[in-house]
Amino acid sequence: MWGKHNGINQQWDIVYADKWVQPPKKGELNKDFGFYVERPFYIVSELPKHRYIDVINGNTVIKTPNGFDTQKWWFDQKSRTIKNLKEPTKSFDIQNSGRSTNLQIYKTNSGWF
Repeated sequence: MWGKHNGINQQWDIVYADKWVQPPKKGELNKDFGFYVERPFYIVSELPKHRYIDVINGNTVIKTPNGFDTQKWWFDQKSRTIKNLKEPTKSFDIQNSGRSTNLQIYKTNSGWF
């Protein structure tokens, strides 16, 4: 057994069977993350032209609205990530393991879930 260090991996929650709540299904709100499961949405800038986050050649860019699937996003309950409707195997990612200001989409890492 590992030495005691009171890390998060050594903490547990007790949930009684009559209080267990199933994870949200498609179309239901995930209260922990604030997204509706698998319900498409746009990410709209508050800048004057209200442009949308889009994906072009694997890069995230800001573009005028055009209704293409590359501008539609959805919340994946299984991986708890935001995915693009056009490229559903990729999720939002912050470059350099979160040590950058560059937002990109990248292959969803199964090691996180």
